[in-house]
Order: sequence, then structure tokens, then C-alpha cells
Amino acid sequence: MPLTRFKLSAIEDGGIATADLADGAVTTAKLADSAVTSVKTSNLFTNTEIAGTEAARMPVGTTAQRANEQSGDIRFNSTLSLMEYYDGTQWKSIDSPPTLSSADVSDFNASGDTITLTGSNFQSGMTVKLVGDDGTEYAAASVTLTNANSASFDITSAMATDNDPFDIVVTNPSGLSGTLSAALDFAPTPAFTIASGSLGDIYDSARSAASISSPTATSSDADDTITYAITSGALPSGMSFNTTTAAITGTPSAVGSDTTSTFTVTATATSAEDSGTVTNSRAYTITVRAPAISSFTSVGSGTFTVPTGTTAVDVLVVGGGGSGGMQSSTPDTHTGGGGGAGGLIYRPAFPVTPGGSISYTIGDGGAGDGQNNGQNTTFGTLTALGGGCGNDSTGQAGGSGGGTGSASGAGGGSAQQPSQPGDSGTYGFGYPGGTSYVGGGQYIGGGGGGAGDAGDTGSQNGQGGNGKQYDISGSQVYYAGGGGGAWRVAPGASTSWPAGGQGGGGNGATEGGPRIGQDGTDGLGAGGGGGHSYGGYGGAGGSGIVIVKY
Repeated sequence: MPLTRFKLSAIEDGGIATADLADGAVTTAKLADSAVTSVKTSNLFTNTEIAGTEAARMPVGTTAQRANEQSGDIRFNSTLSLMEYYDGTQWKSIDSPPTLSSADVSDFNASGDTITLTGSNFQSGMTVKLVGDDGTEYAAASVTLTNANSASFDITSAMATDNDPFDIVVTNPSGLSGTLSAALDFAPTPAFTIASGSLGDIYDSARSAASISSPTATSSDADDTITYAITSGALPSGMSFNTTTAAITGTPSAVGSDTTSTFTVTATATSAEDSGTVTNSRAYTITVRAPAISSFTSVGSGTFTVPTGTTAVDVLVVGGGGSGGMQSSTPDTHTGGGGGAGGLIYRPAFPVTPGGSISYTIGDGGAGDGQNNGQNTTFGTLTALGGGCGNDSTGQAGGSGGGTGSASGAGGGSAQQPSQPGDSGTYGFGYPGGTSYVGGGQYIGGGGGGAGDAGDTGSQNGQGGNGKQYDISGSQVYYAGGGGGAWRVAPGASTSWPAGGQGGGGNGATEGGPRIGQDGTDGLGAGGGGGHSYGGYGGAGGSGIVIVKY
């Protein structure tokens, strides 16, 4: 029969070896504190069911207090603040994984950027890593826990690579993790290859071949596409901007005074992964220089210093003019020919080295006390030959040829400048002198050749050949005119001066006037006028010139 009620003062060990209690036989039981101090049985808790609303208290201890592990052991780890169980090999925490909802940005620019994460169940001691497109893992060096729903980490230099898009993985101390897939792209700020400031000066002579460095930018993400725009200011008038390459091209308009244009270039890097954009801007200037002119006329040598930034100059080089023909060996019957102008070279966009120096020499004109050719004028590799002197026989060859006198009616001197090698001939000018005339009691010397055309023959009144006109000095000026031939005319004929050519050519002597030809104009490379008989010397040739415009 079932035991329903009993009272015992004490039960000895082993006093009850086996007892079966009917269901409901014990409805309320209370054991005094410490009444049972140690109990171990393999059968008592087999398939135990625990009812009620209160918690079942498990053993509590630190990680260091784990001992005598057996499969199925369960405890609360006070170090981790988590329940844990032993699976026969290792202790495993019982936890819920963290969840990741979002990151505050979808792109990062560089090492040191801070990314803020939003989610749930973030725990102290959590780690963060990025997983690249190829599976490479990059651990965050620092993680800051704000609360269970917010945390942040810093981008490391190793993460600043185009191995994107990146997954973000958050792992709690329990080992459970949460992932936000394809959450971040590396979108570095484009880096300009040229620092802010001047992109250069454009000198007037180099406007047609202006060369300005392109303010390009690069991205450390090879997948980015970079485009450009001018977002404030403007380029110099006449220049254009390429939005794909950042190239600045064109011919800037001429200016009356130095003019600086200021503008801002913005580079935009567009990500191939998500079309996100990152921009960077730089301010630049370009200065267009007003024409600067250096003229050299003093006979002798010197040096021209090339301004910094100048790669080409326009240059005019004129040799010294030849003297007019000297007196005739036979009084009253002969006259001298006009002196030829110095050879002329006009070389636009002559290449020079910025900051370098160029030697030059200014040639003197032929002396008027005899038959003298002009001297050469040089500038770097350019050589303008001196003009040929006039004569009372055959005119002398030179940059431009001298005219011949009336003694023989022979031809004037030839022009050698256009036949010179290199730029000296390609850009050089000079014309031959004219032939003299004898007839009807008149003796007229031929005109000296100029840079623009040949000297007239005596039958055409012996005028010197015209020079050529340029505005390189800032105004239109003729250079290198030939000298006029001398006249001895029949009674009653005109006694006006035989004209020198435009460009400073000296007039020739006449019957009724001074019997010495006029000098050619210095600094223009002009030929001297021819001399008359009876001791009339020809005029001196004019000295040469170098003009540099940049």
C-alpha cells in the first residue's frame, strides 16, 4: 500500500534504498537550507521536466573556473556574460548573432575614414572586417562600440584598394557574426598631378603654338572614370578645355597688357561599381603676355637672355648695307652704282630655350670712302649677309647686290641671302642690283638691290630697290632698302636725286648736286647712294639690326 504519511526522526544512510512515490503522493515538500549538501545520481534527473515560471539557476563561473568538462555540461560564463555548453571538444557560447542594418556611407575615400554601423546586438569586444571582391579579408584596426545598436570603425591603408565592393562582417565575442553584403566601395578622391597655381605664361610670339600642361588627376581605384570641368572663372579668350582629357588648347587672343586668367578645374571620379562620384578641385592661372620687344642696333656683339617660359620668339635680322659706288676713273663720263641693302631674315616662332641666352652680332655698313661691302649680322644660328657695294664696273654680290656703275654697263651684283643654308635662306630675302645706262649724253648707275625688289637699271633712272615692311617693332617700318645710282645727265635734263629704295636707301649723287652719294640709314641695313665723277665717293651703307619680339 502507498505510504501517505510518515514521521521520522532520522533515516540512516541506506535506510531507504528504493522508494516509489505515487503520482501526487507528495504535493508540497520543503527541505531546510543545507539539508542536502551533496547529491550525485545518474538516474534522478533523467528526462527531467521543470515546470513553473521562475528560471532554473545554472552554475555560474568565470572562464578560468571551468573544470572537469563533460559532454553536455551547461553553465553561465560570467566572463562572457553568456550561457555556454561543452560539446565534448570545446565550450560553445549560447548567443544570438549581431545584425547589420546599414553603414552611414556607401563609399570611402582613403585610409583614416570612419564608417558608422547601425544594427542590433553589438557587444563589447566585437570585431569588424571587410571582405574584398576576391575574398581577401581586411581587419579593422580599431572598433568603437557606442551601444548595442551602433558602432564605428576606421578604414586602414590595406582597405584602400580597388578590391571592391566590400562586405562588412561584424563578429561578437561569442564567435557569431552578421554580414552586410556589398556594402562599401573604394571611391578615392581624385588627385591632381599639378598643384594649384600658375600653369604658365604665354608670350605673344608663342601664342600660335601655345603649350599649356594639362591639369589632369588620377585615382588609386583603377575602375574609376575621371571627367573634368571648369567650375568657376574662365580660360584666356581663344583657348578651349577638353572635359575628357583636361587638355587646354588653342591660340589665345593678343592682349595690350599682361592679362592673367583665373579658373577652377573640378575632377570627378565615377565608380564603376555603383556609379558613385567623388570630386576634387584646384585653382589655376594662365597669363597671356603683351608683346615685348628688344631691339639691338649697336655695332658689335651682345647676348639676348631668353625670358623664363619663352620657347619661341619672332626675330628680324638685317645685315649691314653696302656702300655706294666710288668715283669714276674717268672724270665726267662715269657714275657709281647704288649699294645693295643687307640681307634680311624674318623668322617667326624661332625656337629658343627658356631661360637660356643667344649671342648676336650687329654688322656695320660699308664705309663710304671706298667700295666696301656691309658686314654680316647674326642671331644664334641666323646669319644675314652684308650688302654688296656699288661699283663703276660690275656690282658686288652681297645679301642684296650692289648696282653697277656706268663704266661698262655690266650687270649688278647678285643677291646671296636666299641661297643660304637652313633658316638663313628659307626665311631670307635679298635682290640683285641694277645695270647702269650710258646713252644720249647720260651716265646713270644702276640702283642697289633691296630686300623687297631689285635695283632699277640706269635706263629706269637707277632707283634703289625697296626693302620689306614689318610691324615687329610695334609699328610698320621698311627695312633694307637699296641705294640709288648716281646720275650724270645731259644739259637741260633733270638733276633731282636718284632715289634710294624704301627702307633707308641713300640717294645717288647728281650732276647739279653733291657728288657724294647719301649714306644709307643706320639700323635699317640700307645701301648707300652711288657717287658722281670728279672725286665723288659713294655713300656709306647703314648698319644692321636685330629685333626680337616675344
